[in-house]
Amino acid sequence: MHAQDDDADAVAQLLDLARDIFGTPVAALTRATAATPFHVEQTASVLEPHATVRLLADTDLGGCPLSVVVVRPDGEPHGRLIGVSDRTVAALGSRQLEALHVVAALVAGVLHHRDRRRAERDDRLASLDALVAGAGRLTVVQPIVDLHRGTVVGAEALSRFTSAEGAPRCPEQVFADARSSGVGVKLEQSAIASALPLLDGLPAGAYLSVNTSAEALLDQDTHDLLLSTRPDRLVVEITEHDPVADYAALTEVISHLRRAGVRVAVDDAGAGFASLQHVLHLTPDIVKLDIAFVRGIDTDPARRAVARALVGFASELGSTMVAEGVERTGELEVLKDLGVECGQGYLLGRPTAQPNWAAGPDDTTAILLR
Repeated sequence: MHAQDDDADAVAQLLDLARDIFGTPVAALTRATAATPFHVEQTASVLEPHATVRLLADTDLGGCPLSVVVVRPDGEPHGRLIGVSDRTVAALGSRQLEALHVVAALVAGVLHHRDRRRAERDDRLASLDALVAGAGRLTVVQPIVDLHRGTVVGAEALSRFTSAEGAPRCPEQVFADARSSGVGVKLEQSAIASALPLLDGLPAGAYLSVNTSAEALLDQDTHDLLLSTRPDRLVVEITEHDPVADYAALTEVISHLRRAGVRVAVDDAGAGFASLQHVLHLTPDIVKLDIAFVRGIDTDPARRAVARALVGFASELGSTMVAEGVERTGELEVLKDLGVECGQGYLLGRPTAQPNWAAGPDDTTAILLR
């Protein structure tokens, strides 16, 4: 359920309470607009819908005696809570008025948080064009290390975002906002275009892994972009956002990329139904074990059992398993014992915009992997 639905439900429940306190069949939240000072924003009624509409139309909302003002936290009035009836209702008592003022304050709080979320979302969406163009967006790479040889075999390109004020922004939220506003594919393509030049800074033979949704991968511009450089050194990580409606079309695109040398990885394996569907349909070259099963794997038998099953599954497919989010030596040792070939995480190397891995992992990582 969306936050706006939650807000409407909260206001509806408060209006039901107000209606009971008013002692009327209808309670309404009104607010002023450019067209009318008494626009009905939401109602609670025990009447049939058409009867409610007719009663509101026949009532002088401006002169309704049963009302309390809804005042926002900043002191500005939003509107009023009014009780509407087709008969004469006794004047409100002091206890009723006191209770209604509490209800009005609660309504004001719901509306305040709703409007603040909308304003924050509008600010985020307004900056998307700039992010697509590259402003406030930085591409970093994180090494992917062979857990048994200690060599850097690849690196994942990751986008980092900042607001106009320089504050960090959550990448997942930025990409979600982009998808919801219809520029998700363009932002993914811009991120890939920014990542491709970093391939030259990786160790010889190491691959560059770029993230793309199935929707973006089906776009011809993404296809052309991936083939514009060294496809034999590229891995496409298919991320999990929405279920794939047409696996046949996706498989056809992937087959063409594979013929050019591009390898395919499925991200966040085990984290959800869509990722497992990707594994079954696409037979990936690389399966990335989700961080949820890596974190604490050295102390949790359930995580070890899931990881062991996925390692066996990947082996049957002929896929390489990469564990994500390796942060502790205990996790690293268990992953190696389970037969996980490669790993990625802060313990093995942090994301950086200027990789210096030509000689392999740093001394600390080399010691850990011995």
